[in-house]
Amino acid sequence: MKDRQQIKKTAQEIIENLTDEQKLAQLTCMFCGNQIPSALLHRFVNGLGEIAVMPGDNDKAENAAAAREEQDIVKEHCGIPALRHNEAVTGLMTADGTVFPSAIGLGATWDPDIVEEMADIIRKQMVSTGMRQALSPVMDVARDPRWGRVGETYGEDPTLSAAMSVAFTKGLQSEDLENGVIATGKHFLGYGMSEGGLNMAVNEIPARELREVYAKPFQAAITEAGLASMMNSYGVIDGEMVIGSEEILTKLLRDEMGFDGVVVSDYMSINKMTDLKISGSSEEAGVQALKAGLDSELPTPYGYREGILKAIQEDKEARKAFDRAVQKVIEAKVKLGLFENPYGKEELLEEAYDRAKTASAALKAARESIVLVKNDGILPLDKKIKRIAVIGPHADSLRLLFGCYTYPAVLDRNISGSMSDMAGMQDTRKEQEENPYQMPYLPGSTVRGTSPYIEERLREALGDRTVTILQAIREKCPDAEILFEKGCDVAGNDRSGFEAAEKAAREADVVLLIGGGKYGWGSNCTTGEGIDTDRIGLPGVQEELAARIQAAGTPAVYVHMDAKPLSSEFISENYPAVIENWFPGETGGRALADVLFGDYNPAGRLPMTVVRNAGQIPMYSSQKNGSGYHGGAGMVLCKYVEGKKEPLHYFGEGCSYTTFEYSDLKVQEKAAPDGTVEVACTVKNSGSRDGEEVVQLYVTDELACMIRPVQELAGFYRVFLRAGESKRVSFRMKTDQFAFLDQKMGWLVEAGEMTVKIGSSSRDIRLTGMFKITSSMYVEGKTRGFYAKAWEGNLA
Repeated sequence: MKDRQQIKKTAQEIIENLTDEQKLAQLTCMFCGNQIPSALLHRFVNGLGEIAVMPGDNDKAENAAAAREEQDIVKEHCGIPALRHNEAVTGLMTADGTVFPSAIGLGATWDPDIVEEMADIIRKQMVSTGMRQALSPVMDVARDPRWGRVGETYGEDPTLSAAMSVAFTKGLQSEDLENGVIATGKHFLGYGMSEGGLNMAVNEIPARELREVYAKPFQAAITEAGLASMMNSYGVIDGEMVIGSEEILTKLLRDEMGFDGVVVSDYMSINKMTDLKISGSSEEAGVQALKAGLDSELPTPYGYREGILKAIQEDKEARKAFDRAVQKVIEAKVKLGLFENPYGKEELLEEAYDRAKTASAALKAARESIVLVKNDGILPLDKKIKRIAVIGPHADSLRLLFGCYTYPAVLDRNISGSMSDMAGMQDTRKEQEENPYQMPYLPGSTVRGTSPYIEERLREALGDRTVTILQAIREKCPDAEILFEKGCDVAGNDRSGFEAAEKAAREADVVLLIGGGKYGWGSNCTTGEGIDTDRIGLPGVQEELAARIQAAGTPAVYVHMDAKPLSSEFISENYPAVIENWFPGETGGRALADVLFGDYNPAGRLPMTVVRNAGQIPMYSSQKNGSGYHGGAGMVLCKYVEGKKEPLHYFGEGCSYTTFEYSDLKVQEKAAPDGTVEVACTVKNSGSRDGEEVVQLYVTDELACMIRPVQELAGFYRVFLRAGESKRVSFRMKTDQFAFLDQKMGWLVEAGEMTVKIGSSSRDIRLTGMFKITSSMYVEGKTRGFYAKAWEGNLA
């Protein structure tokens, strides 16, 4: 690993030989599809900082060859290789990249180890094909299911998100960036809590909450994993666009939080500064963003064009910011070892794309992500069952196994002509209108249908690597008669399939109804980037279909697949079993079949509180004293006139095919403010099946100088137990994990009593204890604790 001072010195030596035009080129990017044409690349006579690589149908060998050709041309002009980036939130976004569950599904695993294993696989696949930066992970805390990008996050809780963000960053960057890929934390900051749940809207978040909650996952990744890159959000904090806010990008991010990496713009953020009339020209916007703290502009030059060089030469502050940005970009390339090896590590190709290894990891993640929300004893199903009705739009679709920022979603977007629905892509509208594969809107809906050609292409591309849920059920029960009916589409008011679906339900021994949303880009999806909603229940007429199937009288299981949990009081109350299957990726069909028929005992837990209706938003487990469903005592009056204030399902909730008992709680009685707190308990599998339990640790501050949460998730541990087996689960927390910002905005660890709660969910608390912080003390926020370290075994 290179020494920090040596990296800085090497970067400075490289920069000394560059003209201002060449320096500016290092801060710019070019967007490409499969590969940038050689003739176009030769136009960048001053070099090129980054290349946005979106390889489409290229396979791994073609991607590696493209990296070699592109780097040779770029280096020919100024000797500095380009930093090639891609998306990787659930896997490398290429045709043969392994696709894991969507991020919200990964959040539902409550298993940082599987996230780190996933990221390590992504690392090898990227490094071997010359891609050295991932625009991932999404560290946003998501507490509004109306927002279309919830599925890119790990859920509502900053502690859960912090643990997952650290795991992803470690797996992707590795211990030495020369062997790794730069992780990019996004979207800094508060992006997931916007007015009306709308994408790119204003984020009305107070300064204290912004730091305590929304910055926590980012801070954890900076402090514990050395996060090397950050991406601004499109949002607005306290009247300032983040892209142009020195308060956010410099004073908070660099000065308070100690971030030392490169800040890249979310695509076309600087363009938005002129759209919202913050800046009068692209040059003015570019200078403002540069001075605020932005280093590199993605995906193409708009604000960072040669017109800003005049301002840089005349404005001392602009020059200082310019020099900082160039230094950060070159340092990143030095850390990666791009100057020694710009092409990638092609020797890793076979190992990185070894299907036997990658599919095993993907299947493990998909199984772990499944949440059995409810089970009245109907599950697991007997494989000897004679007749199974499989109903719903998701049952026999490959496309609907995959979320946004995956190759199938990209293929869908490109073929269907929905590119023009994305921000900044309106110029492609005429071209897309002439697209023969663009489908009409579903009846009564603003959502377009999906072309059958997309499914055909996916079946060709994925082969036997991925099977639909229907195919997986047929594999699992080869002797059963399977009755399949789609019933309805993901959106629209077409009920013509209801009658056939009801008939199949009546004739079957059991019904599997599989529905939800479609996650991706543009008007042919129900959720995704820029696809927000004011209706958080099932889209279209799917709720009606569920009612009709339930009325048929056959025992039924509801499987929900979406980027957010199911908000349906009817289904939760009337179906004997409910499963959250999110968008599980390439092994999702088989993973679900394993759970349904008992070959895998589910242990996923809800990463979000499930609201009953949009009127309850926001609702989350760690709401403050006096707010939300937790209620209160004395002069606290929280209720709705007619509706319920309690959630439909609680954060951390999830069922199993076995049962668990908790006992023998041990809590360290006292802790110094700069010390640690240790907690342990025994967990026993008291049922007849092997299984996993997610042990959850919550802490409540009993008396504080500021209003504090009713309870905070402090740590968690996913433990496997054979039937009848007991294990000791231990936690160790830094006492300053419980620091908060006081009236003076200082990080205070306050003396007093803290209640410890251990249980199976935020609601299902099994053991309670207490410890005392012996004295008060101010600490540095950037070095505080973020989540408990947990392990199997006794305390030391």
